[in-house]
Amino acid sequence: MTLNLDMDCLRTFITINNLGSFADAANHLHRTAPAISLQIKRLEDQLGTKVFQKSGRKMVLSAAGENLLHKAQQILDINDEIVLRLSKKPLKGRIALGVIQDYADKFLPFILNKFKSTHPDVHITVNVDSTKNLTSQIKKGTLDLAIAIDNKSNLKKEKLKQEKTIWLSKASLEFDLKKPLPLVVLDTPCTFRENAIEALNKQKRSWEIVFTSPSLSGLHAAIEAGLGITARTKLSYNEEITQTTKALKLPKLPTVDFVIYEKKKQTESTAIFKKIIQNESVKMYRQSIDAL
Repeated sequence: MTLNLDMDCLRTFITINNLGSFADAANHLHRTAPAISLQIKRLEDQLGTKVFQKSGRKMVLSAAGENLLHKAQQILDINDEIVLRLSKKPLKGRIALGVIQDYADKFLPFILNKFKSTHPDVHITVNVDSTKNLTSQIKKGTLDLAIAIDNKSNLKKEKLKQEKTIWLSKASLEFDLKKPLPLVVLDTPCTFRENAIEALNKQKRSWEIVFTSPSLSGLHAAIEAGLGITARTKLSYNEEITQTTKALKLPKLPTVDFVIYEKKKQTESTAIFKKIIQNESVKMYRQSIDAL
């Protein structure tokens, strides 16, 4: 007898893996934690094996879970594409999207192409800006959706991914410990800039800003040129930029949550676009980090 895997259980499995915890998956899927656990148990009962296992305080993929992951994503991708193409009337309208530079540089082209391939009649405008400016526009209603950093505001939002902030520099850069730390930062307002300066001040470490840029590409160029160090996530890694040597004994930096903000009233178009952003950006984020 052929076994038909439960699609909802597969979606929950993928979401837990992408977001990193059962609790975050429950919030994302608008279900209770016990309901999420029951779905995973049902999937494991169907497969006759465990898909998650404990590693300290965290749940990580088991060997069977690793084998399931890619195929499960393919199944869901095919299902979602069929639903989008065949089950609804063609969408029309306009969507105003805001994105911080980290996401725009890495993921925006793919996300836009994914949506436009199934909904070509929806017009999308994109504004790349800082979290502060994007959330202000969400509050004013001039943006429908914004991918940014969680600034603890009371705006409607959902978590995409939590990531560590780390110190980055050119791999070959040498430091004179007798001089202030040379900082390369984005123009204000910038969460990473603020966190870096606050952490250094708490450590009573001397520093000076040697380069500022309005763009992430400018910041990366300055780091690659060896002008100084910066605070970002692993999304800024490349062949020239890597984690700063531990010999500097730099202070620990706070984690950041990447979230998707939305204005209070949504259309069908923005609701579908939001779902694609959630599914695709988190998946691509993991692929980007795993490839490093």
